[in-house]
Amino acid sequence: MSRELISIERDVFDGNGIQGFLLAKSKELVLINYVYDFNLDGLMILRKQDISELRVGKTDIFQTQLLKNEGVFDMVNFNVEYNINCWKMFFKNAVKKHKYFILEEEALEEPRFSIGKIIKLNKDDLVMSTFTGIGRWEDETITIKFVDLTSCQIGNNYLNVYERYFS
Repeated sequence: MSRELISIERDVFDGNGIQGFLLAKSKELVLINYVYDFNLDGLMILRKQDISELRVGKTDIFQTQLLKNEGVFDMVNFNVEYNINCWKMFFKNAVKKHKYFILEEEALEEPRFSIGKIIKLNKDDLVMSTFTGIGRWEDETITIKFVDLTSCQIGNNYLNVYERYFS
């Protein structure tokens, strides 16, 4: 697997590309160390069927060298171990290492962005306790079907800040 920065396009959802270092891929999912503004910003898991293009272009190669020069590249853990054969297997391992998750269901008629703790894994879905942008826990849990899940983020700056206030 190449250790170059990659660009991912998901035209069905938006025109904004995603950059990161490819850590793993399966038939269903892709795992990257997300890069935003030349900083590592946690892990991102994307549903493969939504990816319209995955490439290493001249800009990615150039920016990989910039990240090496800045010492950022050395912080990428290319040996991260998650089972990404399917969402359920990924979450089964990830909940042992991470408290909070950002989950997106972008393909729904009304797309949903959820942030919180996974409290139960079922065969076809998960149950999540969520909180609002102002840091209040919702009274009701939500259920997210794996088939509707398009992306997951863990260990990013956004979640890390919230975690300090909920721990």
